[in-house]
Amino acid sequence: MAGILTTAALQGYKNYTERIIAYARYKIGSTYYKTGKPEINIQPDGTITADIVIDNSVGTSVTVTEVQLWDIYGNLWASKAESITRRSVQEGILYRFRFTITEA
Repeated sequence: MAGILTTAALQGYKNYTERIIAYARYKIGSTYYKTGKPEINIQPDGTITADIVIDNSVGTSVTVTEVQLWDIYGNLWASKAESITRRSVQEGILYRFRFTITEA
C-alpha cells in the first residue's frame, strides 16, 4: 500500500474503530435484532472492515433489509439498506462493512 498514511496510522484507525463500535443490528420485517461486537480488520488494500454474522434463529426464509453499527455512546455509526435473503437451510449471513480512507 502506497500513500501518505503509514501502517501505524492505519492500525490507529483500526484500534479506534474497535473501541468505538459497540454492536451491530439488522432488520427483518419491522424488527431489529442486536448482534455482538463486529470483528474489525485491516485488508491488504488498507480498507478497514467490520464483519458480523447475521444468525437469526427463525426456521423459515427471512430477508434482511438493513444493517447498522452502533457506537459505545448509543449513536448510530453506520447504516446500509439491503435486501439479503437467508434461506431456511442456511446457517447465517456474513456481512461486511468496508471503510475506505482516502488520502488527498
